Amino acid sequence: MMRTIYTLLILMFSFQTYAQNPEKFGFKHLQYIIEADTVDVLIKSKKGDENKKKPLLFSVQGSLGVPLIIHNGTHRVKYSTLEEGFVENEYHLVIVNKPGIPLIAHIDSLVDGKEYFINKKEYIYPTKYLKNNNLDYYVKRNLQVIDSLFKENWVDTSKLVISGHSQGSGIALSMCDKTIKATHLIYSSGLPYYSTILAMLHKERMKEANEQNPRVEKIIRYWKEAVEDPFNYINPNRDSNLTLSSFSQNENIILKRLSIPVLISYGTKDESSPYQDMFRIETIKDRIKHITFNDYIGLGHNYQLVNPDKENQKTDFLSEVLFDWLQWIKDN
Repeated sequence: MMRTIYTLLILMFSFQTYAQNPEKFGFKHLQYIIEADTVDVLIKSKKGDENKKKPLLFSVQGSLGVPLIIHNGTHRVKYSTLEEGFVENEYHLVIVNKPGIPLIAHIDSLVDGKEYFINKKEYIYPTKYLKNNNLDYYVKRNLQVIDSLFKENWVDTSKLVISGHSQGSGIALSMCDKTIKATHLIYSSGLPYYSTILAMLHKERMKEANEQNPRVEKIIRYWKEAVEDPFNYINPNRDSNLTLSSFSQNENIILKRLSIPVLISYGTKDESSPYQDMFRIETIKDRIKHITFNDYIGLGHNYQLVNPDKENQKTDFLSEVLFDWLQWIKDN
């Protein structure tokens, strides 16, 4: 009996060690000290090519405090980026963890079994995350990570693709605006005009019929508060003023002035779609040549089919989207 208990304890300890080891999930794990803070960086490479010289594809996460590795006790249950599993033949995929959020987490440790890592008692994010969940922090941190990675002998520095999805698109855009190392930008499911606040408003407007959605006025008041007090990072029930104000920039100005190739990718059923179309009209009028638009008919924010019918049971078109991205990089 004692021997059985001892064996079980060893197995439990072994799995806990396994579950906290990024290498066991197929990643190279690097840590950099940036402004007295330890930053966790994961590199996903083709098996056997971990030390082969290849360019980087730096993938910027969207909103929410999400651990990069989420498992159920036996295997990962969710990928943290769109690109994982599609780009490793040609690139080392780079992902950086959110500040104050665990790098690895069991699904049961996340609120209501979802992907958010918050204090279950108070339902708020860690203070470190709240303080740093803003555009300036992510841009500065990510560029310092790139500077460090460019010193590695397995990195081909002749090309650097920076890709951002959703809220990450604005971070990726600002990174490209502040470094000469970037050669390609993929701006996925972003919104070129006052991004976060307009996305919130449009989503609620679409729910209106003959009466005004009361959440619309609530969002307007939220925006006024953020404008009046833009550096307040404490808000237990929603994104802080600091987060909202920093991610509600007029990004079309930067998109137009970049000198590198830019791919703007979006589904036509995403809330950003009308604004992407508007920006597309502007780029034609202004004779801007460095921006390519890929619109995906009937797809939503994460390139899933919205309201699929019985004849089309396929809902996820991510593989087609990523194939187009890779082809665009080759062509540009």
